[in-house]
Amino acid sequence: MSTNFRGFLRNLPVNTDLMREFLAEHLLDAKDSVDWSADEITLAAALADAIEAYADTAVRDDLIAALEQVAQLADAAGTRQMLTVCSTEAAIVAAFEALESPEERALWLYVNSAAKFNEAVIARWFDEGLTRDSSQRWTLPACPGLTLSDADQSAIAARVASFFLQRFGYGRNYQPYVVPRHLEGSLLFVIDLSDHASNRAVWVNGSLKRGPLILSRTLVLNYHLETGRTETVSPGGEEAQKVLVDAFTEHGLKKKGTAKKIVRETYRLESLRDGVDIFDREALGLRQPRLKSIAVFEMASGLRSTFDVMGRGNRASADQLLKAAYPTDNPLKRKWLIVGAHIELPFYPEEGHGGTQEKTLRLSFNRKGQANLHKFTQEERNLIEPLLVEWGLVTAPKAAPPVAIEEAPQ
Repeated sequence: MSTNFRGFLRNLPVNTDLMREFLAEHLLDAKDSVDWSADEITLAAALADAIEAYADTAVRDDLIAALEQVAQLADAAGTRQMLTVCSTEAAIVAAFEALESPEERALWLYVNSAAKFNEAVIARWFDEGLTRDSSQRWTLPACPGLTLSDADQSAIAARVASFFLQRFGYGRNYQPYVVPRHLEGSLLFVIDLSDHASNRAVWVNGSLKRGPLILSRTLVLNYHLETGRTETVSPGGEEAQKVLVDAFTEHGLKKKGTAKKIVRETYRLESLRDGVDIFDREALGLRQPRLKSIAVFEMASGLRSTFDVMGRGNRASADQLLKAAYPTDNPLKRKWLIVGAHIELPFYPEEGHGGTQEKTLRLSFNRKGQANLHKFTQEERNLIEPLLVEWGLVTAPKAAPPVAIEEAPQ
């Protein structure tokens, strides 16, 4: 992903009607300030210079902020969120197919569908929020056909906003809305507490007026329709997230009771010392899994060492290479703490799809023993979770008794 607007422009075909529409939307006419007949690299640099030198600093700053926000949707994670929020919009899907790069698709979405662009940004921001310790997970009753009416959304938002107003002094103006995530089989319920001076994405008559989204006072609940599995990301701490979940359960699912909070799983990374072999991987359609990277930490000296298997085509595993490189003094046998790892699960190419490119799932574990499972679909999680048990990272789960939840009064 480009880290600034100059890098983003270099990855775009800039001499296009799409770019001119984008600039015109931000009231910047670069027709006379750059030579549009120049080659793409020269034009991108000249356009960046013209933006930085623009006399109206408010227009310039908004334009740069918009470009950098568009750039957030141009990497793999952002592209997935664009697809998941737009997959039922035939016109958008057709437009995406005609464009050659994720940068062009992100810019096209910004110009042509403000609502879907903002939904993709929210979905991307939510997924990043799940990596924070403040995020929470819950088990709620499953409701595959759930639809939230405007009255349902308003009732949930009013209860949550009341809590924030009483506890933190803001929440007088709020806007709830729903973002369907079709690839994940879930929906995001979002509450924007928009009485924040620096939030330039303003709600006008139920529609979001163009402006960079600032999400520091936005609450998001992700509800998986088939399973009831729920995740929350919100300011305000644990109590605020509980208020959000309870309000969603009562007014959205029409159930009343205490939702079951899922304690964040901590994986036993020391079990990775023996590698990540799989007993019957062929039955799963998997090639040999690879421990692509492992990080160890020596408490006494404060020394951290990371061993990465370099090379995209290198099918070796880090534990195998360490045994070969250190036959008598393997770092994994020194009982140092394991504080990070990356595991690759490569699939055999699927028959009937042509080509030989294989699908690969990439698991990451951090120093706190937490993983990136939230980034996978439910189908992929169903494959991965038994492997975590087989490797000794977690204990096989026990069946939990059903949670008694009463019907909410209508």
